[in-house]
Amino acid sequence: MKTIVAAFCCVVAAAAVDIPDDWLGALVLVRLTTGDQLRGELVGRTQRDSIAAIKVRTVIGTATIDLDQIVEIRLLNESYRHDWRTLLMPTAEPIGDNHSLISMELMTLGAALGVGDVVSILVLRSIVPAIPSSHQLSVVNVKATVLQADYQQLDGHLSFAVGGNLAWLNAPNRLQHLWIAGTFTRVRSRLTVMAFYNLSDRDVYTINAGTFGSVAMRYASNAVGFGLGLDVHVPSRDDLHVLAELWNSDLARPYQTMLVLGIRMANSAIALDAGVAVSSQAVLPLAALSWTPW
Repeated sequence: MKTIVAAFCCVVAAAAVDIPDDWLGALVLVRLTTGDQLRGELVGRTQRDSIAAIKVRTVIGTATIDLDQIVEIRLLNESYRHDWRTLLMPTAEPIGDNHSLISMELMTLGAALGVGDVVSILVLRSIVPAIPSSHQLSVVNVKATVLQADYQQLDGHLSFAVGGNLAWLNAPNRLQHLWIAGTFTRVRSRLTVMAFYNLSDRDVYTINAGTFGSVAMRYASNAVGFGLGLDVHVPSRDDLHVLAELWNSDLARPYQTMLVLGIRMANSAIALDAGVAVSSQAVLPLAALSWTPW
């Protein structure tokens, strides 16, 4: 019975591998059933013992890989499916077909959806136990990637996006922002520069958390803020990224600045983020899980 199940799984895996003809000669990333990954140039198709296979030229030689040993194969420049965000900050990259389910701090649930290569939508809702529904937090963020252009003399590209969001810090406390961002992508790094404008008409918000108490938050209306986000792919690890962000919510108040540092372990399906946010008022641990099943 085990042999039949294993054979069936291999057939499904082989059938699921789609290798377009125009990928021949391109750099690819191959994920195997063992969990290992190979990167190299896709040389061509072949047969080994009547089993369909491919040849991939790597830095240590040409490997022949049976299709039934491949879980997934992607173009190398499209293998990172989480470039539409850093830890907290959206980038200018579109979500595209990298639709995801997300949980931050294990206290929110959300979804990220791309419409073509232009519109990206992110929805998050807190699910903290023992806190009434009217005291939960909600965020809706929408962006449009209006420009993507390759560099003329460098590897990489530039993306530019405009966006807006609505956030409810409890049901009565609504925040609204407009923002613009540019993302500069190189071979193993991605820098995002963002500016945002607070459209809200209040300066003080009382945030309630059920029986846990309440806290007052000051955020000047019509404030202009900025953010910097950095995503660096560690050279020796295909699955490891170092993340950093710098936020200032009001340029008129330099002390309202926050630094975020973290790491991301990711493959084409799952990203696990861990980090810390440091401001003049608090030090907060950060964690996020993103699942991109399609």
